[in-house]
Amino acid sequence: MKNIIAHRGFWLEATEQNTEVAFKRALSNGFGIETDLRDRNQSVVISHDMASAESMTIEHFLSLCTIAPDVTLALNVKADCLQASMAPLRIDNPHFYFDMSVPDMLGYLKNDMSLYTRYSNIEPGPALLDKCEGVWLDNFDNGELDLVALQSYLELGKHVVLVSPELHKRDEKSYWKQLKTFLGENESYENKLGLCTDFPLEARSYFNEQ
Repeated sequence: MKNIIAHRGFWLEATEQNTEVAFKRALSNGFGIETDLRDRNQSVVISHDMASAESMTIEHFLSLCTIAPDVTLALNVKADCLQASMAPLRIDNPHFYFDMSVPDMLGYLKNDMSLYTRYSNIEPGPALLDKCEGVWLDNFDNGELDLVALQSYLELGKHVVLVSPELHKRDEKSYWKQLKTFLGENESYENKLGLCTDFPLEARSYFNEQ
């Protein structure tokens, strides 16, 4: 698997999540980054929870990412109406926006911004699927990979990023095994698949071993 995305950066301690050290570690190891966008004082900042004065600006985050322009940035939108601030920014990395409210999706599409819709056991009908470049495929019920959904979206030509179960405090071993088997049987889809994980090094080792 080529597109491994480090959830809130490549952190070793929970306190490092969404920090410069975690972002730099991900970038230096060639991993993509999933991070969270919010607004504070009419600026876009990086923060999963409510933003503070210490929250990193989006401009600083993007400046860090210039050292690895080929890795994917998965930009998790935690607040509405950020499009006007994000659209003018130069982002050299491959990237997409996701997780915003459904009405807010329309503003991203209007501005021709790369957008992923959501699918999960509680969101079985992805909003605006035909207008989105990809699908963020999640599972809140158990640690199993929904192979039927995965196959169907790939056959539609969509990119798919999978949420690894450890993000929901579940064991990832069975899920990774299912995914590795799927990749072995469907090598043509590898470039359309990504995995968002808290364990990027372990994922790289597992999926690349023969």
